[in-house]
Amino acid sequence: MPYCPKCGTEVREEMAFCPNCGAPLKVERPPAPAPQRGEKAEKREKEEKKEKREKVEKYEKHEFGVLGLLIGGLILILFGLMFYIQVAGFLHRELASAFFLIIIGIIIIIGVFYAATTAARRHPKT
Repeated sequence: MPYCPKCGTEVREEMAFCPNCGAPLKVERPPAPAPQRGEKAEKREKEEKKEKREKVEKYEKHEFGVLGLLIGGLILILFGLMFYIQVAGFLHRELASAFFLIIIGIIIIIGVFYAATTAARRHPKT
C-alpha cells in the first residue's frame, strides 16, 4: 500500500487526498512545454528547402530537352513529306532540297524564340 508523501500515513491507491493531513495524493503534472527548436533543426530545415529549390531548378533546366525532340520529330515529318512530294512528281529534286532547308530554318527559329520567351517569363530581370 502507498503512503502519504507529506505525513507518511498509509493510504489506499484509489484515494485522491490523505485522510490525515488532506494533502493531494495524485499530483497532476502540468503539460510539458513544447520543445524549443534548436539551431540544428532550423539549419536542417534550411538545407532541406535549399535542396528542394535545387531539384526544381534542375527539373526546369531539363524541360527544354523536350524542345529538341519536338524539332527532331518535325524534321523527320518534313523529310517524309518532301520524299512523298518528289515521288509523286509534284516537285523537282533541286527545289525540294531548297524548300527543305528553308522549312528547317523556320522550325529552328521558332523553337529558339519559344525557348527564349519561356526562359524570360520564368526568370525575369530584377
